[in-house]
Amino acid sequence: MRNTSKTFSIVWKLALIACAIYGLLDGSGILAGAYKEGFPHMFTNVSNIFALVYFSCAAVWLTKNINDDAAVTLAPTAKYTATISLLVTMLIAHFMLFDAMFQDGQLVFHLVVLHYIVPLMALLDWAFFDEKGKLPPWGPFAWLSLVVAYLAFTMIAVGVFGVYMGGGTTADISMYPYTFLDPGISGVEGVVGFCGAMLVAFVVLGYALWAVDRLLGRTGRKC
Repeated sequence: MRNTSKTFSIVWKLALIACAIYGLLDGSGILAGAYKEGFPHMFTNVSNIFALVYFSCAAVWLTKNINDDAAVTLAPTAKYTATISLLVTMLIAHFMLFDAMFQDGQLVFHLVVLHYIVPLMALLDWAFFDEKGKLPPWGPFAWLSLVVAYLAFTMIAVGVFGVYMGGGTTADISMYPYTFLDPGISGVEGVVGFCGAMLVAFVVLGYALWAVDRLLGRTGRKC
């Protein structure tokens, strides 16, 4: 990666970081001076925080290695874990929870940032700046790590230890952050079915990214 391209990569990552910081600060209520206790329980926020940490580290790393052509992508597994998590978050929000992005009939801007802008910027970061044809075939399973950890922690914390993790649209309905994770509302079969569908969606989306990456890698080598 030449210096000019790497500079653009750093600038793009800084823009993504700025969007994520705004979305998280506004979504948490900090900008309004009233922190929302259920904020860290939602996977949207977990995935955006993970992405914020990753891209912050990547921007610093690229800046320190701007003259090293071999330094292109910091910790690829962590990057694509963040990217796939953001994309699945976007799809779930769009197709299952879109109504929740409105308050008093108005679309909430920080939800647009966290559900659409940051995920699409992460995807374009891969499209614009990463070397193609480098993703391993086992990658989509490794990229499940964040959502698996989130689901396991949530189900154990609430189901076993009774920790309250409600918030947002479930604040007065469930101890879980989402009603589709609550066996008392969705039933055990419903929860298992949703979790299974989510994991399948992660793998399918991961392999879609892997296939496009492999195709672009071959096309690039032919050119």
